[in-house]
Amino acid sequence: MSPAAEGSDAGVSVASLEQAPLRLEHLYEIGKLYATFKNVEQTFDPALGLVAKTLPLRSAILIEREDGRSKMTVWPSGADDAEHLRVAIARATAGHAYLVGASSADSLDLNERAGASAFPQQVKADGDPARRFILIPLVVADQALFGVLQFEVAEPVDKSDLVFVNAIANQLAIALDRDRTRRREIVRREHAEALAAENARLYEQAQQAVRGREHVLAIVSHDLKNPLGTIMMTADALSRGKPHHELTRPELDEAVGRIRRSARRMLRLIEDLLDFASIEVGNLAITRQSCVPGSMIDEALASFDGVAQQKKQRLTAQVAPDLPEVYCDRDRILQVLSNLVGNASTATPEGGVITLRAETRGDEVLFVVSDNGPGISEADVPHLFERYWRSGEAHYKGSGLGLAIASGIVGAHGGKIWVESALGRGANFLFTVPVVGTATGADGTTH
Repeated sequence: MSPAAEGSDAGVSVASLEQAPLRLEHLYEIGKLYATFKNVEQTFDPALGLVAKTLPLRSAILIEREDGRSKMTVWPSGADDAEHLRVAIARATAGHAYLVGASSADSLDLNERAGASAFPQQVKADGDPARRFILIPLVVADQALFGVLQFEVAEPVDKSDLVFVNAIANQLAIALDRDRTRRREIVRREHAEALAAENARLYEQAQQAVRGREHVLAIVSHDLKNPLGTIMMTADALSRGKPHHELTRPELDEAVGRIRRSARRMLRLIEDLLDFASIEVGNLAITRQSCVPGSMIDEALASFDGVAQQKKQRLTAQVAPDLPEVYCDRDRILQVLSNLVGNASTATPEGGVITLRAETRGDEVLFVVSDNGPGISEADVPHLFERYWRSGEAHYKGSGLGLAIASGIVGAHGGKIWVESALGRGANFLFTVPVVGTATGADGTTH
């Protein structure tokens, strides 16, 4: 790298020789600053302060070019007026445009930033101002030129001045190049990490899809296979057994009952799969209207009355008086209640008690399904509403979709669902539904 000075005195002045030891010391200090380069403001600004102690600077201008864009930093002298500084900037801009091969439009597209501190005030020198400007290209090894550094001094410069500023520019070019390499490496690493995270996310999604498919296949192959097998076995038994007209009424009722129960299980499972698919894509059909909470609880209890009698369980209701009407899809909320009551009945042993409660909580009605069964472990509680999940402690079979569907239905109404339980203390499943006049419809209106 060689400096381009528009005019300089030949030889070395006595003053420069006297300042040589001090300049070597300053170069050492500047080298230490560059070794921990942070940015131009924090590193080059104090370096210029050291330069100004042995070189009477009037101004310094640094123009950096990166990714096709240029930015300028200007360090003015306390003696400079606006016109003088304008001339200095114009010289640096023209020199930069010439050296990097930029067009006039590009050379004007600069971002001027004032340096953090001004140089000591210098006495204006006589003579040709052009002899006091030094323009040094910034380049490293075989790389393309990436900027220029311009110094304006208050006195004509000599060879030692040129060597001094050239050494400073060389160190600056190396520091800037190292900083750019570091920043590019950080960006590359961040991109690589982001890509790795995205690949991991996509992989996990793919794995979830595979697991979901395996769960569905397991449900279809097991839970649908069993009731279908019962239907086929019963049909085969009827076809190979007595003629239909010779079957007693109890025998016929038992066979038809097995077929109906199996068909209902198959239909329920198919409906669960369809409901969950709708919830997954946010397309669950909800038709809302004003509903009386107490009547829905009575209907849910009535539908399980026969099951409770068989298991010698007691069903009770506790409905607070003067409950406001809720704005909901009656059939869907009944589906939630039926699912929770059905789970409670399955988990609760003979002689157990299942209670349905409803009470007002702010702008919502709180529904609670309680039982005095074995309860749920603390480790299982966070997973209860996950799709296809079943506790290893469960002593009954199911698709693992019921509570996930219930959660989706309640969420579609703008409510919340949760569980409160502990082993040996029964379980409380709670969910909320907005009351009429507080629910927001899909069109944004309040109902």
